[in-house]
Amino acid sequence: LNTHEEIVTAYQAVKKGVGKHITNRPSSLKVASERIARLEREVARLKEENRLLRERFVIWQYNAYKHGLKEYQLNEPLPVIDRG
Repeated sequence: LNTHEEIVTAYQAVKKGVGKHITNRPSSLKVASERIARLEREVARLKEENRLLRERFVIWQYNAYKHGLKEYQLNEPLPVIDRG
């Protein structure tokens, strides 16, 4: 499982407490229903955003391969900006 970056990242996030949210109980079913609807819209938006980013990554991956870029070149850190 450690070879799958998504699994490792999710595990580390939960371990650090990112996945733990303390929520207050809604005062009524209407409030709860509105909250659920809002959260469902947000989930749908984030899923679409993730799909588009994955699609863009595949394009970048192909272009990097096409132009002979190596993985180590793609993983080089950004240059430090000297603002002093």
